[in-house]
Amino acid sequence: MESSMLRLGAFLALALLAVPSRAEVLVLNSKQPYWAVGERDKALSQACALGRFNVRRSGLYVARFSGAKGAATLNIAKGTGLNLYDPDHRAKKTEDYFFRRQDSTSCEVYVGGRKAGPTAKGGKP
Repeated sequence: MESSMLRLGAFLALALLAVPSRAEVLVLNSKQPYWAVGERDKALSQACALGRFNVRRSGLYVARFSGAKGAATLNIAKGTGLNLYDPDHRAKKTEDYFFRRQDSTSCEVYVGGRKAGPTAKGGKP
């Protein structure tokens, strides 16, 4: 009796581990263009393209931009380390990072929580 209870407990534990976690948390939904979320950081974008500054799990936390211009879904990581792969310690705890085309050499990282610098005419970086 005791061994069958142990087997049942082990089976239940494995079954709970196999249940998929929530696929996506929508953090931001906006009609604004994606580049309005913050300043594009050239150095972090380059680190992202090299695989040295990325989200740990793509699609976990997302920002959805659905306007007529600049529609995109961006992955999100926090400077505190939440969902962030940052082996070179580039992140700042007060900043949020928004990733576009994260799994490519064309990766772009936009930073929320930072004062914006000058942008190109029309507001697009």
